[in-house]
Amino acid sequence: MSFIDHISRCNAHDITDYIPFIVEERVVGHIRRRNTALLERFADVFTLDADRISLAEGLNSYEDRTDAVGRVLRSLAGDGVITGWRDEAYPVGGQWGGPYAFEIERAAAAFLGCRAYGVHINGFVRDGEDVKLWVATRAHDRPVCPGELDNMIAGGQPVGLTLKENVIKEAGEEAGVPEHLARAAIPVGAITYTMENDLGLKPDMMFCWDLELPADFEPVNADGEVAEFRLLPAAEVMEIVESTNDFKFNCNLVIIDFCIRHGVLPPEHPDYEAILRGLRS
Repeated sequence: MSFIDHISRCNAHDITDYIPFIVEERVVGHIRRRNTALLERFADVFTLDADRISLAEGLNSYEDRTDAVGRVLRSLAGDGVITGWRDEAYPVGGQWGGPYAFEIERAAAAFLGCRAYGVHINGFVRDGEDVKLWVATRAHDRPVCPGELDNMIAGGQPVGLTLKENVIKEAGEEAGVPEHLARAAIPVGAITYTMENDLGLKPDMMFCWDLELPADFEPVNADGEVAEFRLLPAAEVMEIVESTNDFKFNCNLVIIDFCIRHGVLPPEHPDYEAILRGLRS
């Protein structure tokens, strides 16, 4: 196991297995070729060609596209194709910040191969010249990576919230961080990767935040998604990442980025340049 192994795992995909999903001549996603047959009965929503999938004529507004595509996705969920419905809307199309083409249910993002966004917050404490990281253990009933290690706070980025509003919300729900502390979180960039899962393609962007916490603060989970928290030296956390698969797959990348920025992972590391490039693939 190595840092590069984690980066490679999060970027494992074969784009030739996918057909571009195009709206207004912009590629907004990629749909797995074998899944295109599932869309044939929705000719009023999707136009299927050999080399592209697009929306049917007449679906020109944000609202009309959202309603039409949402109807298809709910039908696929009813058939058991899409699982884990969350009633959480994600934007589709365009760069971060929009304007977007329409919105979809979060659980369906990989089916359409649309970019999904999230926030990951590194909760840390200074101990003299050293840094310690709060590490969460995911609840054992989580549908994704149950029981694995996680960043202190993380969550998807829904439509209708700013990044900072979402950071504050997730901090309160996942770790019991009061708003006055959560507001001190600092945005430190983003990590991108593209991987496959059972449903399709995941071209994800994770916005990373650093949150320095008082030494006497102890996180407490409120939404049932975390089993426990541990405060560990950042060097120890880095060693866990480098030698194991204990962390949820994408959280490894967030920790690697944190360790680079805080000098825990030095430029002398033999894979340093490859790691830097890989975090923003």
